[in-house]
Amino acid sequence: MKIAVICTVALAAAAAPAAELTLGPKTLSYGVGVRVGGGYVDTTPAQGVSVNTLDVRPYIAGQFAPWLKFAGNLDLNNADGGTIRVLDAIAQFEPSELFNVWMGRFLPPSDRANLSGPYYQNAWNYPTTVNGYPSIYAGRADGAALWGQLNHGQLKYQAGVFTLDTAVPVGQAIYAGRVVFNFLDPEPGYYNSSTYYGSKDVLALGGTIQYKKTIDTAGDKKMLGFNVDLLFEKKVIAADVLTLEGAYYNFDQGNDLGKEGWSAFGLASWLFASKMGPGRVQPMVRYQHAVAALGGDPTRTVDVGLNYILDGHNARIGLAVQNTNPPAGSSVTGVQLGIQFQE
Repeated sequence: MKIAVICTVALAAAAAPAAELTLGPKTLSYGVGVRVGGGYVDTTPAQGVSVNTLDVRPYIAGQFAPWLKFAGNLDLNNADGGTIRVLDAIAQFEPSELFNVWMGRFLPPSDRANLSGPYYQNAWNYPTTVNGYPSIYAGRADGAALWGQLNHGQLKYQAGVFTLDTAVPVGQAIYAGRVVFNFLDPEPGYYNSSTYYGSKDVLALGGTIQYKKTIDTAGDKKMLGFNVDLLFEKKVIAADVLTLEGAYYNFDQGNDLGKEGWSAFGLASWLFASKMGPGRVQPMVRYQHAVAALGGDPTRTVDVGLNYILDGHNARIGLAVQNTNPPAGSSVTGVQLGIQFQE
């Protein structure tokens, strides 16, 4: 893996004129994200009230030059027993728009939902029913990626090698790649969002593939996962914003790193242009469907939500109702009121 990283760095460096690789100006920025939500959960025959979401994410980022940057983010949430986790630790070498190298812990090339994360979703709840890419924590893995874009994000590519623990042989690493094409406005940068609240018109088609081989006493095991995803967002009647998002996943694996089988989800939302007080109202609905490789009844999850958008992803309130029907056991229904801040 070290050889692959050195080669990608050398390739990226060669893509930039030497005169542009000078240091300065130095910058340092920091912020924090907070998500708090609680409500009622009905797991027949038990019912209860709980704080479902309690998450704090300190952010820090800086640069020694426009082509040499870093980011370090932490995460603390109640679902993980209050443990402070390293969310991201990234060295970013970005000499040109077409060739950039990231190294450290971050989101590998994966689906749009994962590259948006919970803070940049249209729904309050993350689509856990369908997502099955392996990760260390919160979708992250350790490794390196080569990525770039044309026309400020009209076409984007990502390719990388990642691991879930230390001292993994190259042949057993995770190999990941993703390509996205934007037919309307571009989406610049490594990450994306699942809604832009009407700030741009989006018709983006993306595809991802991940491969991992594991060797143990039971023999060779392979994980091959891929997905395609589509996002359409456009201002329509009276500057209201229509958002449609969908994705299909397929995981074929002989281990327990995620879900084996196929799954899909579809989402629709409508953001009203006229304000109600200081914010705008956005109803949404999402359906998730997952079928195991061995067949049988699927897992079905339905989300119905009402969002109150104060300042885009930086300040919003969400009322979410989620019902999950597994192939075996009782259904689970939860009602959650949440609020999100970022600065």
